[in-house]
Amino acid sequence: MSQRTTLRRIATSLAATAIALTGLFVGGAPAALAGTATDIATIAAENVGKGPCTTNSRGGMGYYTSCTGASGAPEAWCADFAKWVWNEAGADVRGLTAAAGSFGKYGPIETTPEVGDAVLFNYNGNGYADHVALVVAVRPGRITTIGGNQGSGSAATNKVSYYHDISSAVGSTATGQRLDGYVSPRGLTAATGNVFDNIRHANGTWQGPRVADGGRVSEVAVTGEAAGDMHMFTLAGGNVFHNLRRADGSWQGANIADNGGTVSRLATTATGREVHLFTLAGGNVFHNLRRADGSWQGANIADNGGTVSDIAATATPNGDVHLFTLSGGRVFHNVRFAAGDWQGPNVADGGGSVGDIAASGTPAGEVHLFTLAGGNVFHNVRHGSGEWQGARVADGGGTVAQITTGATPNGDVHLITLTGGKVFHNVRFAAGDWQGPNVADGGGRIIQVASTGMPNGELHVETIA
Repeated sequence: MSQRTTLRRIATSLAATAIALTGLFVGGAPAALAGTATDIATIAAENVGKGPCTTNSRGGMGYYTSCTGASGAPEAWCADFAKWVWNEAGADVRGLTAAAGSFGKYGPIETTPEVGDAVLFNYNGNGYADHVALVVAVRPGRITTIGGNQGSGSAATNKVSYYHDISSAVGSTATGQRLDGYVSPRGLTAATGNVFDNIRHANGTWQGPRVADGGRVSEVAVTGEAAGDMHMFTLAGGNVFHNLRRADGSWQGANIADNGGTVSRLATTATGREVHLFTLAGGNVFHNLRRADGSWQGANIADNGGTVSDIAATATPNGDVHLFTLSGGRVFHNVRFAAGDWQGPNVADGGGSVGDIAASGTPAGEVHLFTLAGGNVFHNVRHGSGEWQGARVADGGGTVAQITTGATPNGDVHLITLTGGKVFHNVRFAAGDWQGPNVADGGGRIIQVASTGMPNGELHVETIA
């Protein structure tokens, strides 16, 4: 966790001890209770596809002077859009104008992105920038943004759209523009980082989300094991914590599982009563094993290439563990056989544009791999023979920010997608047909999601908000 994030969260913790109403100020300061950075991502996503003169998601026309600012015609309106979203989320927008460079003056300019930040392109350091957009998702080394006035046309025809999975590095190039830094909104409350556990029962009904961890968690991963216990791993400040939800619904309580302080991503799966924990640190993947008696094997290197940005894991009934790694937009597949030896990584998707991965194994011995590219979700199947079906579109809406999956004993594979802070649930039935996505959590403030199937047919969906 960066010092910047730590300081912001400390300030938020102090502010949370009181409830304050935000007053009305001249110049577009917040006119409602302060929201969160996730609200910025949600509001931005609600306006994807809209133009400078169309009705915005709050019922008004365009974004400030987007439609009329150029002598009655649409102006270059990227800053109008970013400022409007910040204001609707409750941020203090005093000092911001229709000029993208005004966000640079608003400053300070940071090198580490966070959801809700404005990202500046071609900023000259003296109040001029060619473009500004909003960060709506952050991955190690990558971001997804939404911006106004994006496209190859004119200000009148351009739309609100995504830049999916671009490099977050200052000085990198995206769509022909240099990324020059990030500016955080003032006056917002940070997301709490609480973990909520929801259950989809075998009959298809939902329990409803309940708090599972009240800490400042940045990531969660879960798996179910043969005894019916669910193991939840949470990431906070680079450290990994392990909690156990017993089959009777009671919780063990969180204990430290990795206190190295450098972990950036998590993945987990189970074989029988053993639980496999994969951690990503410095681009390398480590594997740890929790035995059935509760003791830990200790972390060993599983991939030391140093370039991995994301990980996913699942297991098959024969005891094999399948590890998927993401590097340079390409997906690699490795197998840890039941005997403990490794197959070695092979390319599973070499397209080079993947931004997120998820995997689940079925009782039939199949491995289902989901990949996210350009806001679309693709589904591939590795049959028990080792052959791959080939990737097919599972969600072509173009707005998905994150994916997770879990399989249940009846052979159904559940796909969970995160869009605009909302969680959607889809099912690929064992016969191969799809149910279609339905809202599983429409609160609009979710920042991360994880899921697992359980031996009793339940699906647990964990969300961070």
